[in-house]
Amino acid sequence: MPPVVRRLPAYEPPVGGAVPLPRPRPRPARVPEPDPPSPALDPLRLVGAVLEVLDGRRPARLLRQVAVPGLAVRLGAMVRPRTTRMVRMPRVCHPSRFVAEISATVRREGRVLAVACRVEHRGGRWWFTSFAVLE
Repeated sequence: MPPVVRRLPAYEPPVGGAVPLPRPRPRPARVPEPDPPSPALDPLRLVGAVLEVLDGRRPARLLRQVAVPGLAVRLGAMVRPRTTRMVRMPRVCHPSRFVAEISATVRREGRVLAVACRVEHRGGRWWFTSFAVLE
């Protein structure tokens, strides 16, 4: 029997009238909810109050209102009559919403010193958890 030639089915896409493939629908981007702002903090007033207690210009009982108990006792033992003045506005860094680290430069008896402290927001107010005058 002689060979039979048959026509093949079309395997090329049509020219000019290509049908676009359906695109996947983009998913909506998840936008995280922003953190609420940190509670109001007045670093100049807080650090200034502790420095006034350490200089003997304010009563030591004030420390119980701004510092955790262990720190208040330790700072109360450091009270001496002297004069300390703030040189620059304190700088504040917020590692988290309820924690702030404060640094300041002060002048005491002719020397310029650094103050470093950490405050935490508890029970509706800011409390010192660490306070150091770096001499």
